[in-house]
Formats: sequence, C-alpha cells, structure tokens
Amino acid sequence: MLNFDKVWSLYDTYYNQQRLFPECKVPQKACQFVNSLLEIKDQYDILLLDGFGVLNIGGTAVPHMPQTIKTLQSLGKETFVLTNGASYPTDVRAKMYPQLGYDIKPSHIISSRDAVESELPHFDLTKEGKTWGVIVGDGAFIDQLPANTVLLSKDNIDFVDGFIFLATSYWNAAWQALLMESLIKRRRPLIIGNPDISAPLEDSFSVEPGFYTIELLKMLPDLDVTFCGKPFQNTYDVAFNKIKAAIGDFEVSRILMVGDTLHTDILGGNHAGCKTLLKADWGFLRGRDPLPFIEKSGIQPDFIIKNN
Repeated sequence: MLNFDKVWSLYDTYYNQQRLFPECKVPQKACQFVNSLLEIKDQYDILLLDGFGVLNIGGTAVPHMPQTIKTLQSLGKETFVLTNGASYPTDVRAKMYPQLGYDIKPSHIISSRDAVESELPHFDLTKEGKTWGVIVGDGAFIDQLPANTVLLSKDNIDFVDGFIFLATSYWNAAWQALLMESLIKRRRPLIIGNPDISAPLEDSFSVEPGFYTIELLKMLPDLDVTFCGKPFQNTYDVAFNKIKAAIGDFEVSRILMVGDTLHTDILGGNHAGCKTLLKADWGFLRGRDPLPFIEKSGIQPDFIIKNN
C-alpha cells in the first residue's frame, strides 16, 4: 500500500519540472496565502477544478466546497472540472457531481479520457484498424473510444497491437507481470489515460496507472508511452478547446487552475499559462505545511489555501 512519503518521492522524481518541461522557463510566483476562493474572486473569470482532493475525497464532497462553488457561479464565474479520472466517458462522470451537491454542466466536465480520445486518431495503429487492449473495469463504454478496442484479457494480451491504461480497478502485481512479459516479447505503444501515481481517499492513498507506468519504464526505458492527463499539456489543450466551445473566447491568464497536487495540477496549470491555486487543506497535502514541499519541488502556485 502506498503512503504519503512514497507517493511524494515518486512524484518529485518523475514529475518534476526539469524532467517534464526541460525547455521551459520556470514560472516565478508570489505564493499568496488566502482563506477561500471567494477572497480572490476578482483574480479570475474561469475556475478549472481538479476533482479528487478539491471537490471530493473518495465518494464524499469536500466540506464547504458545494456552497463555495454555488456562490461563485452566482457571481458569474464559469466553472469547469479537469480531472485525471479516465474510467468513464465525460457524460457518465458528470452524473456524480450533482450527487455531491455541485451544479456543473456535463459540457463543463473535462477528463484525461477526453485527451485519450483526442490522441487516438493520430496513431498509425488506429488508422490501420488494429486493436488496442484497454485496461479498465467493466462498464467503461470502451466502444465509444475512437479506435478498435477490446478489454484486455489474459487471452488477448499477447495479440493486441497496443495498450490503453485507463484505470487500475482490477490491476495488481500479477497483471503487471503479465504486461511486462508481453511487452518484453514484443514492444507496443502504451497510452496512459490517467498519469496520477496516487489519489487521496478518505483514509488512504490509491494506486493509479502512473505508478505502474513508472515501474514499466524502469525495466523498459525504450517503451513508447503517451501520457494523457495533468500535468501533460495535451490535456490542457483539450480543456481550452472545450472551454471555448462552451463560453466563447477567453484569456488563459484569467483561468484559475485549482488543485491539491503540486506535480500534476499546479505544474500543469503553470505551464499552460493559468493562474494556479494549491488547495492544501484537503486532498494530498492535508494536515501538512505546504511550504516545504513547494520549496523542495520548485513548483510555485499563485495562491495557497492551507490548514488553519
């Protein structure tokens, strides 16, 4: 089972600025402490909100957030969700938010799965009608992906032409060993639909596709991997296209990316040109002083909400 120290170490080793954005100048930010999104409402027109750790922890809404979002919406703030959850199509995922007390339109929900759908048509494998094996649980509507897909099984793992890793619902060390063995025998492209290493639950940390991908790349550094999700910029491109389709023209600098994880939400938002807010009172950094982690990582948000 993962713990905080292990997750932090993996993020800081593999999702640091120098490794992912070596050609980009590191944004220097003031890191202003605030008590609420309402306190800085004049700083943004559009909210781009992470899901797990910002809006909800597991199946529970983060306290006060439904009312905060409702108030901001009443003030004319456009509210979008950008999540690395790739298990389900966006229209299915959108159904969870009203149950948590959020009134967010399905057209305003953006996930890393949307980025997978955007990337898939560009692969020769897809153009040639070959088959992708999808790692995800049952009922994930993989027939809606714009490619020829099958659920990955022990019977087809050596025969599919590529892999799409959306979720870890049934994945474990035994499955990982099968995939490793199959890729050693024949290299094939791998699309990661959720680059998260872990996600915060009520009292623990989950193991997400990013964790298993790191393990694969340690053994197979030449593996052809395409990441779709924060902090990778293809997902922000998809988000900006969806925002424009929903509300028309906008200024990226007037978007506030709100997240609980420095190495995904804040790093990605900074490099996409958004303002960023680290919500450290819940989610990944809950119960911890965020400043030492900001200093160590070098990833600076514009704003911080911390534990009181």
